Amino acid sequence: MIVREIIPINTKKSKIVFDDGECFALYKGEIRRLDIEIGREIGEEEYYTTIYPTLKKRAFARLLHILEISFKSENDIIKKLRLSFYPDEAIKEAIEKAVKFGYIDDERYTKRYVATYKDKYSKLKLKYKLIEKGINKEIIENALEEAYIDESPKIKRLLEKKHYFETDEFEKKQKIIASIMRQGYKYTEIKDIINDISTEI
Repeated sequence: MIVREIIPINTKKSKIVFDDGECFALYKGEIRRLDIEIGREIGEEEYYTTIYPTLKKRAFARLLHILEISFKSENDIIKKLRLSFYPDEAIKEAIEKAVKFGYIDDERYTKRYVATYKDKYSKLKLKYKLIEKGINKEIIENALEEAYIDESPKIKRLLEKKHYFETDEFEKKQKIIASIMRQGYKYTEIKDIINDISTEI
């Protein structure tokens, strides 16, 4: 690998970019000590004996720091490690080690996420948010099935917040219903809540 660029990240670290597009970050003192400069070739043996062990160790330490701040899915952690310019191989090893020790558990993460946000989001919105985080669909479905989620109070709150029962305009009522549906609630469930409340008024 031939060093193509050395780009400062901050006052302490720089990103080293190679001609094949690979990159990683090192402290500036390490770059000087290893005599890394633009145009220099770093062979496979040198990389795996003097550089990679450090990157692998730091990737795992960074992973633990991320989890100390907040519980994350495996995919969330991979994204954060890539943003710190760790090579994919080091990220993979860090993830495997964390899974082995139980630090990363997408099933546990999904159950905790659903329990935390089930009173805020619809089941459909919870599902899409978890899919965006890279969670397996089967894990999501199981967590949603296990959790008791009553969407009625949330729909009722939204209807009241949007003053549905305070207007007689048909078009305005339809717009309110449409806006609630965009948050992941089914039309039939919204209408059932409307009918139940209307009989009480």
